[in-house]
Amino acid sequence: EGVSFFAKDRKFCLIYANPSFYRRLGLKSQKELLGKNDFELFPEPLAKKFRKDDEWIIETSKPMTGLVELFLNLQGIPAWYQTNKFPIMNKEDKPIGVMGTVQKYDKDSLGVTRDRKIESIMEQLRAEGINAPSINRLAKANGMSHRQLNRRFKEATGLTPQQFMMRSRIEQACEELRESDRPISDIAYELGFCDQSAFTAQFRKRMALTPKKYREQYG
Repeated sequence: EGVSFFAKDRKFCLIYANPSFYRRLGLKSQKELLGKNDFELFPEPLAKKFRKDDEWIIETSKPMTGLVELFLNLQGIPAWYQTNKFPIMNKEDKPIGVMGTVQKYDKDSLGVTRDRKIESIMEQLRAEGINAPSINRLAKANGMSHRQLNRRFKEATGLTPQQFMMRSRIEQACEELRESDRPISDIAYELGFCDQSAFTAQFRKRMALTPKKYREQYG
């Protein structure tokens, strides 16, 4: 329950999706998305990211598992999801498509990675937000070098610790924008951005909306 499954052909067009997948897109049936690609279904920044991953899988014939990603749900609330993608192979052992699962990350019921230390660091980064310790201090406290932490974190999540921290800040920003009337500039400064324009650029890059548009749509 709650696991979205999809399959795409060699041209990255959808050939199958289960109800959990198409309902998450606000669609009523599988027919509404068959033959479509990510650029027809998702905001461009997300579609570009999905396409890049899919192309790598086709090129290498290798899976990408345990990716932790931040997406908007139907209510505009950002939620963390775990994505696993695998190549679809033919009888000649050649890749002919990509299939995968997407499941909401619930720390109480879903092990995001097999690396328990990295999961602990993820929770620390999320809980402490902009007050999180520097990556160097975090690495040292966990008996790793900066390089080792970066490598293990990216292997486990597909993100660097810095990227994960930024997405956590965007998640906090969404909550502030939805639930308060505070000026966007105040939210930007509180979350550690040097100014509102820098905040807007990072927010738009990940959410495919400006903070102002997000507040108008979901606030």
